Amino acid sequence: MNFLDENDHRLAVFRNVLDARMKELLSKGLGTKVRQADPILPKDEEKFWDERVFGSHSSQTLQYTVFFYNCKVFGLRAFDEHRNLECAQFEIGQDDHGQFIRFTGRSSKTFKGGLQHLQLTNKDIKYYCDEDALGNEGPFYRRRLAGSGSISVRYGEQVLGINRLKGLMKEITDIKAGLQGNFTNHSGKRTCATQLYHAGVDEQEIMQRTGHRSETAVRKYKRTNSALQGHVSEILNPPTSKKVKCETTESENCENSGNENIDPSASVSACEYPIVPNLMKPGQVYNKCVFNFKP
Repeated sequence: MNFLDENDHRLAVFRNVLDARMKELLSKGLGTKVRQADPILPKDEEKFWDERVFGSHSSQTLQYTVFFYNCKVFGLRAFDEHRNLECAQFEIGQDDHGQFIRFTGRSSKTFKGGLQHLQLTNKDIKYYCDEDALGNEGPFYRRRLAGSGSISVRYGEQVLGINRLKGLMKEITDIKAGLQGNFTNHSGKRTCATQLYHAGVDEQEIMQRTGHRSETAVRKYKRTNSALQGHVSEILNPPTSKKVKCETTESENCENSGNENIDPSASVSACEYPIVPNLMKPGQVYNKCVFNFKP
């Protein structure tokens, strides 16, 4: 039974009450902010490499690197696709375009197989890259072991623990790199969608990489970057050449708690200053002033 099904009249009263309550909560400011995982920016990714959070010099850094790029390159989900990941899902091959790693997905949140998903397909992604080596048996994520002698990268037979796997992205971003933001395992997949979006890749191709089944779903994963938001803010700002002027010549009528450079004995000319950023500063107070905006 789906209580949100509008065709089911048995629960019509329930849906009306629920709808009214949700609107009431929204009017009070509840549910207006959605907490989402932040994407990893290119400059943050470079920081991972510069500070040796990523690399192959230890089993820990190698696992960080492989985990992050599994998220970014193949769009793996926060936990379930990583937990059940097998080495056999990766295949190293070569064609006319060069060497590639082929990833074959299995069941996931959006693809369960069976009769209902006959028209859907699992992930089948080719990533062209430099030559490398990869085993093809057993679990993909394994417990890290300390280095021994000349061998710095070692892993055991034991599968990486659930809690450690769930917190791997936060361990990379917060503890190792010191990034500020809400970073979770979802950040990897969001990074995949966001960077493809910024590069102008078609939404259909992004959906194929991330595994989303609708354009609406993949759009929730895309984020505008800070540079773009800053550019939009600059466009909407008032012209910086505009001046704000008090018409009164009496200095006491030109009280401005934010302009610390105004002399109490100054004339009207001292009341002229750029509207941005002075006018927009938090905590500004203007008394008995008339603002005229002129070219």
